[in-house]
Amino acid sequence: MKRSALLFLFGLWLLALVVASGCEKYDAPPTPTLPNAADGLLADPAAPVVVKFTKPIELATLRLSLARNLVDIEGNLGDEADPPTGLSTLFTHDSDDGDKGGTLELSPDATTVTITPKTPLPITPRIVLVVEPGLREIGGSVTRARHKLVFGFEVKLSCTKPSKVVASGNYFYLMDVKKPISTQVQLFVVLHALPTGEILGQFTRAKRNPDAGRCPFACKSTEACRTLPVPTCVIPSERAGTVDEFPDYVPDPGLPTGYSFTVHGCAEDLTDGTASYVNLPVDVDVPSPQVTLRNTRFASTFSVDAAGLVRGTGAISADDVLIGSISSGRGEGSLAMRKIPEGIPGIPLPPSN
Repeated sequence: MKRSALLFLFGLWLLALVVASGCEKYDAPPTPTLPNAADGLLADPAAPVVVKFTKPIELATLRLSLARNLVDIEGNLGDEADPPTGLSTLFTHDSDDGDKGGTLELSPDATTVTITPKTPLPITPRIVLVVEPGLREIGGSVTRARHKLVFGFEVKLSCTKPSKVVASGNYFYLMDVKKPISTQVQLFVVLHALPTGEILGQFTRAKRNPDAGRCPFACKSTEACRTLPVPTCVIPSERAGTVDEFPDYVPDPGLPTGYSFTVHGCAEDLTDGTASYVNLPVDVDVPSPQVTLRNTRFASTFSVDAAGLVRGTGAISADDVLIGSISSGRGEGSLAMRKIPEGIPGIPLPPSN
């Protein structure tokens, strides 16, 4: 072999030796997983959430959140947006601030944490598990990036065929809440009955019409005119007597006092000429005063009266009612509703998909 070739091979050997001596084995930091999730879905929103890490962790370095997965058009969470709006948190753990919204326990081998929320997690929207940078492996590496795992719950809606009783159109709902506090909620509802039997609904807050000129006499500035059953001046929060008083209300879909939410449900015609309706549980967020009804369900029975008008009654329930961030326990109440004429301006429609 020529001397130049020998020198070339010797040089390659030296280079390999230098590179090998300068490389260190990569020590991956601990990363979170959801061992009980199947295709990103957990079975029970009321059950603890188990998070398993790939390596044992130092609990004092763990900063973790469960939050609603509310993102902007670029996929950023609220605290990642510009300007930031903050996370819609459901549970947080921090060694400095402790646990909020539940409890967190670390397994003896330091690889698994079990989160037990104080109240059942919402079924919609999806939840994101956020683990902040700085999590340290016991005696080892530290995470430098934020980890996010999005998950939901396996809740199915089984609709079989369209209902002949529950028709598409506008409705007026009265929700008389009994627990944990006594109050009445008025709602304008647009129902879209799909060929599958699914009922897609958009529920929007209704408020008393503020037009003071509707009464034949003057009302105080702090009052509203109620025209049904007879004209009179009332405080705006006065309860409606029946669903037939819908002409005294107008839609209030936006902030600072209004809200609107989408509900997916099924209607099934029964042999007695009525129809039953159930929905996928949904969170209802009331901005003022700040109240959240967690995993709200509407169970209703619809029928057609002698005048050909669709009416219904039923019950409302929620797994938990939060006043601000404070749990007040399970919510329960009754429902009454009726179909109303089309053409009332300002009532939002359900999404098209």
